[in-house]
Amino acid sequence: MLAEISLLVGGLKALNEGIAVVKESGSNLTGLAKVFGTLTESKQAVEKIEAAAEDGDHILTQEEALELAWAKNEIREKEKELKKVTPRMVWRDMLTIQHKSLMEHKHKLEKERLARNRAITKRDDLIKNAASLCLLLCVGVGVAYFWMPLV
Repeated sequence: MLAEISLLVGGLKALNEGIAVVKESGSNLTGLAKVFGTLTESKQAVEKIEAAAEDGDHILTQEEALELAWAKNEIREKEKELKKVTPRMVWRDMLTIQHKSLMEHKHKLEKERLARNRAITKRDDLIKNAASLCLLLCVGVGVAYFWMPLV
């Protein structure tokens, strides 16, 4: 976990340099895209670390928690700087596109989860029906054997 946090801090340093380059060169699209890519990677790293801690896969030490909190604060600050550098309409469109993409991904995952649950339910129903049929046949054979007059 400490290695992941170190990588996150390294990514934030690269983000600093990228923002400085974008500020100097104006609205250089490739530079801006790289900076946003680094920002996104940093956010994903924070989410991954927080998810591992939340799931109980890893218990964060005070040092790790402090570095993580510091990294989250830096990400927020860098995002503010990027917002200042990026034209307002571009920023708004980017957030709209990103939100749409995220919602589509969540919707796809939810559909897959529901399909998996339906398949499990069908399998369970099939097993229950087969067991019920076997039980019914056993009871029928037992009734026929004990209640039929012996020939």
